Amino acid sequence: MKKSFGLKRIAELSFFILTFICLAIFFPSRFVTDATDFAYTVGISIDDDRIQLPSGRIVWVIDPGEQIEPGMEYVTFRGDFEGYDAKIYAQQADSYGTWIGMLEFNDSTDFVKKIMMLRRDHKKFFRIHTIRQEEVEKMKLTNSMIYYRFRRAILERSIDMIWIQPLENVDIKWVLEKIEHQFGKPKDTPQPNDTSFHFQWLAFIAMVLLLFSQKPLLGILAAPLWFLNRSLAVSVVSILATVFIYSYRKKEILPILYLILGLLTNAALWDFWHVNDLNVYRGVKLSISLLPLFVLAKTVMKEWNWLRRYWPLGFAVLAGAGFYYLSRSGNTAFVTNLERQLRDTIEGFLWVRPRFKEIIGYPAFSLWLSFGNFKWAFLFELLGSIALVSTFNTFCHIKTPLMVSLYRSVFSILIGYLTLMILRRVKNNVTQRV
Repeated sequence: MKKSFGLKRIAELSFFILTFICLAIFFPSRFVTDATDFAYTVGISIDDDRIQLPSGRIVWVIDPGEQIEPGMEYVTFRGDFEGYDAKIYAQQADSYGTWIGMLEFNDSTDFVKKIMMLRRDHKKFFRIHTIRQEEVEKMKLTNSMIYYRFRRAILERSIDMIWIQPLENVDIKWVLEKIEHQFGKPKDTPQPNDTSFHFQWLAFIAMVLLLFSQKPLLGILAAPLWFLNRSLAVSVVSILATVFIYSYRKKEILPILYLILGLLTNAALWDFWHVNDLNVYRGVKLSISLLPLFVLAKTVMKEWNWLRRYWPLGFAVLAGAGFYYLSRSGNTAFVTNLERQLRDTIEGFLWVRPRFKEIIGYPAFSLWLSFGNFKWAFLFELLGSIALVSTFNTFCHIKTPLMVSLYRSVFSILIGYLTLMILRRVKNNVTQRV
């Protein structure tokens, strides 16, 4: 027993040392890349099939059934290409030296990813964001809302090109001037993020040590996955860690541990494929739900004697809340027009909008730490667990510049610690008076 405890402490110390070394290497290179990755270009529709870049070059729009032809230096795909052979398009792109653009939130996205996996020159790639007239009408987008949507595309997702389609009753000149004021003049042509971290293995070892410090057997079993599939290995180790590091003896530093776990995950996956959204972190839904489910299950088993009287209502509330929570975790979640405007206002004030789950969750976590004996304190713990995995999940979006993710997460964590400091001071004052 003492030997196992000693191994855990050695693993924990090694984790902190290795993490310091890894992040000391990772931060400078990533920050330099992020600063240059805010670069963007603007493409303006000439007609339904052609987009003109600032350099005068043309991006051709390929619809299902059309082919890449000689002379098409830049293309993007639009529509549903199910049933078409991606290998043929990959061969055409390589033969003609064509750059391929991936249009966000379009039916063609997965097909483009297949093409890029098959072609030889995978560096000739860029990502596009656009707004269609149908969206303007359906979502009642104003000039300001359109600006903030393009701003988020560049700032939070490192989009390489903004495609300006014909939009009625929209002051596009004003929107582009605002974008230029924020990010500088657009580049002549789109360029992808072409850097990667050469010490991914170091970040992964640190993650394994963190898992080992809590569950040695799991750390030993998960480590060899790195040699089979690196992306899968990072997901498995990080998801397991989100659950097992929750038992860390010093609960006050859990927000820092989950922040570090997110940073190491980001470093372990920083390569061309992930940073350009051609590959993504696997198991997002699982990573944000496993810990809250664990906390919930632990609470039910411990408090069942009195909780069972509320089980029908509690089950209904938790099922609805769980569905809402998971449905809001992706880019395609439903958002009301009022909420969009509120988000834009917050972004204009705070530069980047913090995650609501963390703004609520970390103060709740502080309440749990301060008043753990309160009968309903488990609700604070549940909200706190959601904030912890939300912080971790923030860094699983590799395409987001690291400085943006750090700003968003540290802002929320500081609010939590400020709440904790105030609560403990108030609690101490009340105790002394009594």
